[in-house]
Amino acid sequence: MKKEIEELYDEVYEKLAEYHQKSFDYTEKLSEYPITQSEEVTEKLERVEFALQAAKDILENIMTPGTKMTIMHQKGTIQIDLND
Repeated sequence: MKKEIEELYDEVYEKLAEYHQKSFDYTEKLSEYPITQSEEVTEKLERVEFALQAAKDILENIMTPGTKMTIMHQKGTIQIDLND
């Protein structure tokens, strides 16, 4: 069972990293074509990137009850408190 959980963790983390890179690639492409860039598309892309970064940070850091995590991002911060 431990092996399967480790494999699941690795698979999820790799997919998150892949999607996170993809969001950066789209951001780069949009910056090359600012005329076709809409506010709605930009906002969605920023939310996707932010969510993927937060998910990666959560997976990378072991949190135990009674701890806090602050995820820093250019658009703001997220603070997670795990109650006892």
